[in-house]
Amino acid sequence: MEASQLLDMKPTRIVTEILFSLLQKRAVWVESTNPSLKLRIMLEFQNKTGPSEAPLRYYEIDFLGGGNIVRKKDEEKLARAVMKLRDTVEEKLRGYRRNDTVDYYRKIVDKAWLQVEQAGTAELASKAYDEQLLWLFLDPNYKARTETTFKTRTFEPSPFWFWYWYSYQNYSRNPTYRPNVEAPAQATKPPTIPGADFANNMVTAVEKTSNNIVTNIEKFANAIVPSAPVAKASSQPARHGSGCACACVACACACACVSCACACAGGGAG
Repeated sequence: MEASQLLDMKPTRIVTEILFSLLQKRAVWVESTNPSLKLRIMLEFQNKTGPSEAPLRYYEIDFLGGGNIVRKKDEEKLARAVMKLRDTVEEKLRGYRRNDTVDYYRKIVDKAWLQVEQAGTAELASKAYDEQLLWLFLDPNYKARTETTFKTRTFEPSPFWFWYWYSYQNYSRNPTYRPNVEAPAQATKPPTIPGADFANNMVTAVEKTSNNIVTNIEKFANAIVPSAPVAKASSQPARHGSGCACACVACACACACVSCACACAGGGAG
């Protein structure tokens, strides 16, 4: 998510990405989407820190603090969470060149797409999409690229992919599969999805979530006060340091903090 802030994603889109990061960790389930999102925190994450193998990051914890996303006070909490994320990124960027760091992350996004696009089978492409999900969201052409990539492919989801079943259950025209949220390992094998249907559902989910994540987008945006001026940068991109601990899974960095950006091409845009 720090990369999202660095790449100037809109606040509502950043909050949407935090939601998908929590869904990817199977930390929450979306109970309803109207009139706004209502979430259920899964048992292992109800302590608001998560298990050792999938710890929650500070912005995820802040998100859960306003996790109902229904009442005005929750929207204010989300606004404060976005400001904290923004200020953390600006602090980590002190002494580094912003443009070089932005270019670095854009290259990671491109490499993430290549892993999906060059996958040899539908199964591998689907798996790569899951592994690179949070990076793919950072592409301003995410919608068109998803539609193009899966235009002639099928999509093979896993019962573990809460992020997919959230979009499928809420935005598919005729959902025929219900995920076993309590015990996904015991679920039957999900059906293969036509690529065009998958792309449409995902794009719709991201767009509608961004529009409905708060009840009043204007008030939410106005609650985010401008940041303080940033100190003059040095000649180094922000790629080194110990600002966070990467939790790599199958060489997929789950944080990609601006101060310790893992050099591997995969992972979540932390």
